[in-house]
Amino acid sequence: MTHARSCPPHDDLVATPHHTATPDHPYGDQATVLLEANDQHALAERPTAICCPNCGEAVTVYEQELPPVVPHFDIACDQCEVELRVWCVVAVDAAYLSIVEPSTLTAMVQRFWDDWLWGGITNSKGEPRNDEYTTRLAEKASAFGWDWDVSCPLCRRSLTTLNHDGAIANGSLDYHHWSHDPDQGICLCRECHDIIGFDTYDTELEDRAEAWGFDSRHDLQIIRLGLRHAAVTGRPLEPWHAPALVDRYNLPQSVERIDGLLRAICTDEQLCDAFIDSRLVAGIDC
Repeated sequence: MTHARSCPPHDDLVATPHHTATPDHPYGDQATVLLEANDQHALAERPTAICCPNCGEAVTVYEQELPPVVPHFDIACDQCEVELRVWCVVAVDAAYLSIVEPSTLTAMVQRFWDDWLWGGITNSKGEPRNDEYTTRLAEKASAFGWDWDVSCPLCRRSLTTLNHDGAIANGSLDYHHWSHDPDQGICLCRECHDIIGFDTYDTELEDRAEAWGFDSRHDLQIIRLGLRHAAVTGRPLEPWHAPALVDRYNLPQSVERIDGLLRAICTDEQLCDAFIDSRLVAGIDC
């Protein structure tokens, strides 16, 4: 367990809204990780090249269009000498092949890996496969020569650092449920998981949520998550951050709902102070 720092002032974590964040899609609909394209992508109607995310070379081309589903992909990149799979190649509109940059493809795949792991990987029966893919992705990153490691989406610490800090259990991230039906959540390190829940039991947190006028413990956890996110990023929390929080942390609540929660603490200093303690910055270099 890392040592807690002094309680941060709420002015460092909360601010006033002024604009809207937008996600980064480097090539728009013209490129996506192949696994992500299955059943849902515009490339289903276009000639499509499948590219190595390391060197950028096209390892195969679908001359007519990308099939609706590519369940299995097992082709080696001759240049990199790495076996490629659906989760580590990028499907690119063939008309745009000449302009894609290998570094951008690398970043796309690494971001997909992060999102995929953080959201919880399961098989068709809903059985967890995060531990398996934690190993597989780390091995593939090593094969490419990438400086990438599984990390906690909230504190951003790698598994190596988390193990060193004693902030993780059993060498892997924990799955935090936002809802059970449907099953939706986010994988966090054990320390972040505990911190967003005030280091207490769910039953106690439900009682606290009711006493503070919130709907459920998840409201409190989301606000704590937002404040810790602010501490990690160095950007005071604002309501316009709601879309980014929903996207990064796989929240089932609407952007409008998250916006409302953030506004509640941005406009009520006393309430905000109730959410801030020294644990919010545990394990963070700030």
